[in-house]
Amino acid sequence: MRASREIADRMKAILARDKMGIHAGFMSALNGDVSRVFSDYFDLAAPPVVGVKPDDDGNYEITVAATAVRVKRFETTCDLPKPDI
Repeated sequence: MRASREIADRMKAILARDKMGIHAGFMSALNGDVSRVFSDYFDLAAPPVVGVKPDDDGNYEITVAATAVRVKRFETTCDLPKPDI
């Protein structure tokens, strides 16, 4: 019984993604992009988990969950000494 429930849930998720026009390649690319950006700023404990689902207004709710073990040192041009002019 449990297996049929899991299959039904997976089918609902697949149909919802299909209806939104989001396919596996899109989600794979999105996950990779988010992971690369987060990795610039953090040492990640695991890859981020990205979710996309439609809301009642026809917009998309985007969620990202990630766990980091450390914030990386990051300098911007604002942190550099100002040149003497």
